[in-house]
Amino acid sequence: MQIQQIDLSKLSEYAKVSIAFEVKTKLQICPINNGLGGLQLVERPCRSYVKDYDLLPDCHPLSWKKQFDLDAWGLFIALENDIYVGGAAVAPEMAGFKRGAANLWDLRVQPDARNKGIGGKLLEAVRLWSKERGYRTLMVETQNVNTPACKFYSNKGFVLETIDLHGYGESLVEDEAKLMWYMDI
Repeated sequence: MQIQQIDLSKLSEYAKVSIAFEVKTKLQICPINNGLGGLQLVERPCRSYVKDYDLLPDCHPLSWKKQFDLDAWGLFIALENDIYVGGAAVAPEMAGFKRGAANLWDLRVQPDARNKGIGGKLLEAVRLWSKERGYRTLMVETQNVNTPACKFYSNKGFVLETIDLHGYGESLVEDEAKLMWYMDI
């Protein structure tokens, strides 16, 4: 397996890597002492369903070109036997996000290739890309329905700094909490 940086000409191939996952648990945000004692995230089972971020409006990789100048982004793929098994996209500092931070916009691994270290290798490529460009922080957004991603980022050294219970207005995700993770690089 190898990690390669790609250009926009390969974005359609990148987009074929599935980001869908099965939601089996959610991280419930539980206030301690009415919030004065902080918040605790408690993993709770839920009715199982498939979540596919690519089906949400403007979230599919092929829609990014309409919203952003991708020439300044870092795009990476994981190849195994010449087949795309993973991908990662990192954006430079963006308005509305933490200053001086690169944004891990997307990290995806084919379902049958998950839990084999591919995500970690893609994350390392993103971290190096960010560091080479002078960023001191790498940030990523997840949701409380993506327990595996939250555990992954926590295990890789990210710190959860923001919990927004009402972070989404779109009806398809309005019941999800926005979680912002940060890592010093």
